[in-house]
Amino acid sequence: MASKDQTIKKKMTLEVVNPYEVFYEGRIERIVIPTLDGQYGIMPGHAPLVIAVTPGVATFECDGEKKTFAISEGFAEIGQHVVIIVCNAAEWPSEIDSERAKSALERAQTRYNSVTSTEEQRIYARHAIKRAKARLAVSAEWKKDKKKHLDQ
Repeated sequence: MASKDQTIKKKMTLEVVNPYEVFYEGRIERIVIPTLDGQYGIMPGHAPLVIAVTPGVATFECDGEKKTFAISEGFAEIGQHVVIIVCNAAEWPSEIDSERAKSALERAQTRYNSVTSTEEQRIYARHAIKRAKARLAVSAEWKKDKKKHLDQ
């Protein structure tokens, strides 16, 4: 019988694609993505599904290491051994300019709260707010982890 250390973890393929590049492609153990119904966890052997992805924080585990990135709207096609995410944008924490994200959040909140904004403009502003908040959350977590590693 195999010990816990010798247990073989099941993996699946993850591919994250945006209009400009293949953001990530590799083998992972699990992923959690933001959806209309909240955070959605996927592991190898999952039932086939297509689901809408909303702006937020996505996290996956690869060889026991947790990796996080900001993702915008799109969709995910989920199979038993593959997850393909097609989104408008995806960013690693190290690529995010926090000051730019803060100013984007402020602009979006101003647009959303404006009395002259139409319903359609409010919908776009709401998505921009979600994107900016996700970018700031991913960046803040990365900076905290980076500082923790530097302090050790």
